[in-house]
Amino acid sequence: MRILFITSSTTTHGGGSKSFLHMLKGLISYGITPLVILPDNKGLYNVLQQSGIACIALKYSYRLSIYPPNKSTWKDKALFVPRLIFSVIINNLSCIQLLKIAKQFNPDIIHTNVSVTAIGYYVARLLHIPHIWHIREYADKDFNFHYFPSKKIQLSRYKRPNSYTICITKDIQQHHELDMWSNSAVIYNGIFSQKELFYQKHKQRYFLFAGRLEEAKGILPLIDAYADYCKEIDSPLPLHIAGSGTNQYMKLIQNKISQYNIQDHIVFLGMRNDILSLYREAIAIIVPSISEGFGRVTAEAMFAGCLVIGNDTAGTKEQFDIGLEITGEEIGLRYTTRKLLIQHMINVTSTPFDTFVPMILRGQKTATALYSTEQHAKHIYEFYKKITLK
Repeated sequence: MRILFITSSTTTHGGGSKSFLHMLKGLISYGITPLVILPDNKGLYNVLQQSGIACIALKYSYRLSIYPPNKSTWKDKALFVPRLIFSVIINNLSCIQLLKIAKQFNPDIIHTNVSVTAIGYYVARLLHIPHIWHIREYADKDFNFHYFPSKKIQLSRYKRPNSYTICITKDIQQHHELDMWSNSAVIYNGIFSQKELFYQKHKQRYFLFAGRLEEAKGILPLIDAYADYCKEIDSPLPLHIAGSGTNQYMKLIQNKISQYNIQDHIVFLGMRNDILSLYREAIAIIVPSISEGFGRVTAEAMFAGCLVIGNDTAGTKEQFDIGLEITGEEIGLRYTTRKLLIQHMINVTSTPFDTFVPMILRGQKTATALYSTEQHAKHIYEFYKKITLK
């Protein structure tokens, strides 16, 4: 089976890229022949080359199929139409190049790794072959993306003949009005291999935050809550922050920390390649994301045997709900208010840790059953077979 994959970026740190790599390696074990198309020859392109996976960076760095961001500055307003025209031209040129590649490769399926890149969809229609949208995002709720030319047209693309969708959560499927569509499947992301399953009994006494430092990840509300926690308890546990953000947003974070005078309690770790070890060692991870498509950090942490204190929204909520359904009990500490988050932090600090071990093990059981790379690749391959047998 020959699959032509389209990626939207070459970053190697985003959850979508990590999930894509896990998926790709798992599918190769089933005997598929992949060819990966990328917008440039950086990051992910180099990783694929080093892994011996066929990939091509298009001559024109194709754009997302969304309206150009408008931050309401005079410059953005003045450049909105020129940027839009430029994006349309670049994407049309990319389609021409992709069409030539696809004709030579002769794929059974074109699989686009996100919902906001449409060049694979257009080429699949021209060649009369199946196209899969791998919908990993709400788009509007999480990234403030607005589909071009409209959301209504984008939703109609999902439901055209020979068009299929894979949604990474039930909530995302419902958000895109695909829950009643027969050509749509919910397949949760693969996180780690079952071979990596391990529970570390001895924990270090720190709270962990992991992820991009940006508004959607809820880092500023977390710092607000952490400052109140520090006032409530005599010996607060430190907060370790693993991740990076723009210089502008980092300044916002640093200013807030300085205002609360809690800089002695917060440790910035930057981008880390040993995130699995951090999960295993932390007494708990806090996931304050406001609207997370899948909640990769939640799944990763549970798989690694880390207690999760999570904002009860979107992807994290769905994972907690599924865990409750599977095990009959909660698999993490949910919160819906700042007050409840602070209380959870106080309880974790002052309660014997053994109290939380059964909850942690239930979370690990859920993550292993649903989010292993082995299960993920199996479900994707079965979806491919279903499509090609039609």
